[in-house]
Amino acid sequence: MDISATAKIIIADDTVPMLIALRRALVQLGYSNIIEAENGEQAHAALLANPDTALILSDWNMGPMDGLELLGAIRSVPRFSAVPFILISADAAAVRAKALEAGANRVLSKPCSADTLRQTIQTL
Repeated sequence: MDISATAKIIIADDTVPMLIALRRALVQLGYSNIIEAENGEQAHAALLANPDTALILSDWNMGPMDGLELLGAIRSVPRFSAVPFILISADAAAVRAKALEAGANRVLSKPCSADTLRQTIQTL
């Protein structure tokens, strides 16, 4: 899948340093339309407000709605069922099977580099 440089990308993480790192990596890759959310509820609201979102990058472990709950909420709506979703976790190996079964397109270890993001986005 080719995601244009101006496509809307939602990033969700409850830690500001990780949001900054994700934004910085995406900007480094040439993406400019990045929407930040501090938890799954904010990310879900952002998607509803921006239904033309092309990609979601979400942390697994955050509250009040975690990444897996966010993924379930998104995948339950037919209009959003095909939006690419990358789950990011410090414990990626342990959550990979559950995340993929729930509908994640990819699972990445946290932290991830701009190069890893680029390669992952290119394989969607």
